[in-house]
Amino acid sequence: MSKPHTTRVYKSNNGYEGILYGKSSFSVFDSDGNEILHTGARSFNTYSELVDTIERMPEILDLLNGKFDEIYESAEDEGDEI
Repeated sequence: MSKPHTTRVYKSNNGYEGILYGKSSFSVFDSDGNEILHTGARSFNTYSELVDTIERMPEILDLLNGKFDEIYESAEDEGDEI
């Protein structure tokens, strides 16, 4: 018999809230309650990993935004439309 999956929630002072639920789902919400990230294949399962991820969310999003900017700039330089 398998164990039931526990929902774990962490809300940070940085305005982000993370929720682990089900077997492998993970959602992040911003301070307005909008879901800004969802995955059905997370690579962590502990509360401490959830806390660490949510505390680093501003840094993570800055990295993602920087990569998107690089992709767009590269495509514009090559004359591609996005």
